[in-house]
Amino acid sequence: MVTFAPRDARIFRPYPGEAPWPDADPDWTRVAKVDDAVVGAYEIERTAPLRFRIKALWVEPGCRGKGLGRWLLGHAIGTAESQGAREIEAPADVAFYGHYGFQPTGDGAPASLLVLTPE
Repeated sequence: MVTFAPRDARIFRPYPGEAPWPDADPDWTRVAKVDDAVVGAYEIERTAPLRFRIKALWVEPGCRGKGLGRWLLGHAIGTAESQGAREIEAPADVAFYGHYGFQPTGDGAPASLLVLTPE
């Protein structure tokens, strides 16, 4: 198990082959590293001019329960928002997202939605 605080993890665009899943889009994928080891990652995609979707969010099993998933989710939301997102879709079957304001879409789709309000 790696010992670290979530803010110790640096978040970067991945080098080729560094993302934990195949065919990751380097424009929308980020990896979290601690001491040059990848300990987490996420990938988002634009689905409409003002809407993004979280395609994947992953934390190394030995690093779970330390807040890294929350740190990555916040980074993903910030990245999407900086590109004009007003809505972010996430998988509905992951209770994790509900803790951070994502609500079921209510349209029968297997997704949850976070609506961002500009300040």
